[in-house]
Amino acid sequence: MCHLIKRRAALAKTLLTLTGALCLAAGLSACGGAEGDELRNPILLTENQALRERADASVAEGLVGAVYASQQASTEKLYLGAAGKSAVAGPALQGSEMFQLASLSKSMTAALLAHWVEQGRLRWDSRPAELLPELAALQQGAYAHVTLAQLLDHRSGLPALNEPADLEKLADYLQTRAEPPPATESGRRRWLAQWAMSLAPAAKPGQDFVYSNAGYIVAGAMLEAATGQDFASLLRQWAEARGLRPTWLKPAQAATGYEGASAAQLQPVSEYPPELQPWVDAIKPAGDVWMSPADYARWLAEHQRALQGRAHQLPPAYGQRLRELKTGDYALGWEGSQINGRKALIHSGADKGFMGLVVLEQDGRSAYFALSNTLGVRADGSSWVLDSLNRGLLQLLSR
Repeated sequence: MCHLIKRRAALAKTLLTLTGALCLAAGLSACGGAEGDELRNPILLTENQALRERADASVAEGLVGAVYASQQASTEKLYLGAAGKSAVAGPALQGSEMFQLASLSKSMTAALLAHWVEQGRLRWDSRPAELLPELAALQQGAYAHVTLAQLLDHRSGLPALNEPADLEKLADYLQTRAEPPPATESGRRRWLAQWAMSLAPAAKPGQDFVYSNAGYIVAGAMLEAATGQDFASLLRQWAEARGLRPTWLKPAQAATGYEGASAAQLQPVSEYPPELQPWVDAIKPAGDVWMSPADYARWLAEHQRALQGRAHQLPPAYGQRLRELKTGDYALGWEGSQINGRKALIHSGADKGFMGLVVLEQDGRSAYFALSNTLGVRADGSSWVLDSLNRGLLQLLSR
């Protein structure tokens, strides 16, 4: 979930202004055709060093820890540089720790839904009330014709649901329900969908773009209704069949997240109040996955192979949509952009003391990403941490 971040449009603008350019690298030798990448592009011979220098620079700018990583055309070798600490008073960050991906995992939700569309369980033009019939009487009339595709492309008109005040509104809503809350996460997600669809539109449904966690929550509830299975089990089964290991409970090997309006104000992340935590857990489809950098790189490698026209394990409709995505448009967990004259797919994520940013060339030639166990938001809503990660990736991509 993208938490307290209002920088998405500014990030895209920054990237658009530049019109000029799986193995863990530490301890493992290059696999397969990775040497060919280095022959074609000799700069890759020092890629690990360049990534480490960027991680060092971000830590010097106040981040607790930072990992920069890249994957080239062969997708068979992950270059990686880590710096800083896994916790302020803890050991050095190695780059093998688990990170909270937040909204970087929206693409996983979208791909999972694309899979079940292909299985015929729901359609791109399925409307929420078709699968969640109680919405017919509860939703705002303006949402009556919103489709699954529009939910995943942030064109549903639903509010963003990424501010602390939204949790207060949710608490107020829960008090209006006469019946006891659902005992299952799927049931709570369905209540969240009802609440979201009862809110006034933030933009014209079906047309205007408004980044919305609510849209992905509703899509997740639709998927559960269509399959009769809970979202976490569906994603885990689908991902594990592709060699991925997503988890939602904070693992023991996770880095510790920190938040602060500046580097001098960083504090360990505070947990949600116990009474709200079960509802926060129900937001999973909007982004709540923990992964290591190597595991996230495997996810990106599937995209690279799909974009290159090679064999891959992504739903064909999902891959085709990303190949066709235009600069400035958004679809299925990705925003179209352009860097140094080359088309790219980008996204950012932030929550629970973690931030991340990814740039995937639209032809699949390379993927770059940066992860940090630091979340930093200024009083104006902009992020000094995202600024640092953005600068680092742009410098790497401009070589």
